[in-house]
Amino acid sequence: MNTTNSTSLLPAAKNAINRIKAEHRALARILGAMQALVARCREPGSKPDYELFEFMLRYIENVPARLHHPKEDQVLFPAIARLPGGGKTLAQELERDHARGEPMLAELRRAFHAFRDGGANALNQLATAVDEFAEFYWWHMRKEEQQLLPFALENLAEEDWQRVDSAFGDNIDPLFGAALTDEYRRLYQHITELTPQPLKSLLEGAAPGPSKHE
Repeated sequence: MNTTNSTSLLPAAKNAINRIKAEHRALARILGAMQALVARCREPGSKPDYELFEFMLRYIENVPARLHHPKEDQVLFPAIARLPGGGKTLAQELERDHARGEPMLAELRRAFHAFRDGGANALNQLATAVDEFAEFYWWHMRKEEQQLLPFALENLAEEDWQRVDSAFGDNIDPLFGAALTDEYRRLYQHITELTPQPLKSLLEGAAPGPSKHE
């Protein structure tokens, strides 16, 4: 087994951890902006920006759920599960979190459609869905950063880190990465153009907030 000090010096470990944390920060920014956007709908005279919310929701559906989580489920978690000292239990807990998040994301979209269609009490239902989804993922990301990554840093071998780094090295965040595909370039432009000024700072630097799950 590697010690924390020796493993922390491995370029593959540093690259992988930095990329995982960067992807967490990107999701946190979107979630924070989404909460703030819903909160603005309660202000007198405000007009809901359905298009902006749709773009934010599409980002969550198409990037963390289909790009970030599969790399964890297929590469990082199996490497952790092979380790003694609770690795399997931790990996299984995090895999269950991913599975639990899927119906929550589906409920978030359902609540958004109900709000967009003018359903009764729909704003309260949307706010609840957004808050529950955000709280859950902030809690999940903290568990990964405070439990999983330190455990991995202490125990994974160099070849494991190389596989993890290679998997996450293929990830290019279409909104916050350096390279943008045409589809997400338009999505990024829409988000930055349509986001009211008070919310832009959330897109630029929001960090996970307090969680009732702790």
